[in-house]
Amino acid sequence: MSNEKDQKKELIELVDSYKRITRFVILIFENDKSETKQIILRNFIAKSHSLLNSISILISENQEGEAMALYRLLIERYFYLEYLEQKNKYQEFKDWSYIKTFESRNNTRSKSEFNDSMTKDYLKDSPEQIRKYQDLKKKNIDWIEPKLEKFAKELNLSFLYSMGYDLGSSFIHPRADEGYWDALRIVNNDQSIEFRKLNILKNSVLIANSILIYATNKSSIDFGRFLNLYCNSIFAYLNEGKEFPKLKDIEKVFYGSILHKFET
Repeated sequence: MSNEKDQKKELIELVDSYKRITRFVILIFENDKSETKQIILRNFIAKSHSLLNSISILISENQEGEAMALYRLLIERYFYLEYLEQKNKYQEFKDWSYIKTFESRNNTRSKSEFNDSMTKDYLKDSPEQIRKYQDLKKKNIDWIEPKLEKFAKELNLSFLYSMGYDLGSSFIHPRADEGYWDALRIVNNDQSIEFRKLNILKNSVLIANSILIYATNKSSIDFGRFLNLYCNSIFAYLNEGKEFPKLKDIEKVFYGSILHKFET
């Protein structure tokens, strides 16, 4: 990458391209929702799409701290994806998630502040949902949340944990001086340092791209070699300083190959 102006333009193009191609990938997943694993892989890609989009918006608004907080969430999801695959715990994760969500709604329903009819109707569970919760509670669900620092070491990704996830935590938990730069931005329209913002966006694209290639390669859908070419071209550009890839050309070839496969 060359100067900051060109870097910014290219990173924005990368984000836009990623959003286009993940939308297409998500639509492909919609044709194969028979397995829990497939659904979760699709959901992780969809969430990476949303997080990267939000990070790019925050960067454009000079809200560096908030972008870092979302970058941490992106890293967390990459670690979880690796963990689910290595431990083969997709179903257990889904069951545990259902129980946690059900109990959160139940806890909200028990509060007097949420006793109005509209809120009660919104929080009401169907008989099927109640039965499913009761059945799952009877099971001994073998799900243990990963200890991310330890798991990062197992993956030889301690640097990503310490310089990404852990550093991002400092923008989530309160700090005495955390609003200092916000005040300068709000009152004086002070701008964040450009290279720092671009670095956050670059690293966010890298993690989102890692989620895309990992999730699609672990799915039962054959996305073909052009999606790997797309992702590897982004890695080569961002990590190795290779020439900016012709993303739209690769996208078109990928779309064409997938559509041809489904037609035949």
